[in-house]
Amino acid sequence: MKLTNKLDLPMPLYRAVEWQNAHHSVGKADLSCTQLIDAPLIAWLRRQYSDQLEEDVSERLWHLYGTLMHSILEEFAAEGEHVETEAIAEVEGFRVSGHIDLVVTADGLLQDYKFTSSWTVKSAKAEGKVEWDRQLNVYRFLLENAVEGSGIPHLPKVQKLQIVALLRDWGPRHERDGLKPVEVIEVPLWSEAGVMEYVCDRIQLHKAAQGDTPPPICTPEERWTTPTTFAVMKKGRQSALKVCDSETAAQDWMAVNKKGEWIEERPGQNKRCESYCAFGKQGFCPYQTAS
Repeated sequence: MKLTNKLDLPMPLYRAVEWQNAHHSVGKADLSCTQLIDAPLIAWLRRQYSDQLEEDVSERLWHLYGTLMHSILEEFAAEGEHVETEAIAEVEGFRVSGHIDLVVTADGLLQDYKFTSSWTVKSAKAEGKVEWDRQLNVYRFLLENAVEGSGIPHLPKVQKLQIVALLRDWGPRHERDGLKPVEVIEVPLWSEAGVMEYVCDRIQLHKAAQGDTPPPICTPEERWTTPTTFAVMKKGRQSALKVCDSETAAQDWMAVNKKGEWIEERPGQNKRCESYCAFGKQGFCPYQTAS
């Protein structure tokens, strides 16, 4: 990846991000946990175009802050607390690696620390967050099935999974939503058979994406797709009276409630493709016109 510094940030920050990129690899594994649970197309694009990709230092700062958190944890970890543990497991000829933030062996506790938004945490507390469920259960699988030389020797069964969410935008206004500056969120434990099935299914998808032909387009979930909606509007009011999934439903609502003056179509988005995926934004994705 070619790093740029369009905002002219201080050079120590630039060099820190440069160092982080150079040391961020899967090592002796074929895939990282993050890559395993992500779209096979993203892994394919990374193999094909990483050396041509440009990314600005300013877009990598939150990753850098995560690295700082790991350094602090390592500095203050006590006996029985294992920080930044690498575990590699081999399944169907594929080696998958994970770097686990904190494992407390006495409690069978596995934690992952995340700098994230208040909105994300509020949603996760209310509805769960499937990406976190997948990541931590795969981490647990890697620890418990680690090849020799990785993981923690004589590790007892992991009994509890937690996300430690550090709210990067927290303020007093969020207290009204019951949010604290740091939230510890319990993640459900999958069955051993369930996580094995999930890992094997993901490996098969990634194996199929090993050639020169691009794999299928990312799923709507992987593209962070939001659907097209239809808003019932009224003159003099900025917010919608009602938001519906179809134009017909919006028309019916207007007829029944005798409210509204027009219907505003709000096109759906593929938020990851349009705002976050560097491969798509820089023209490397073969499906970018379809996204």
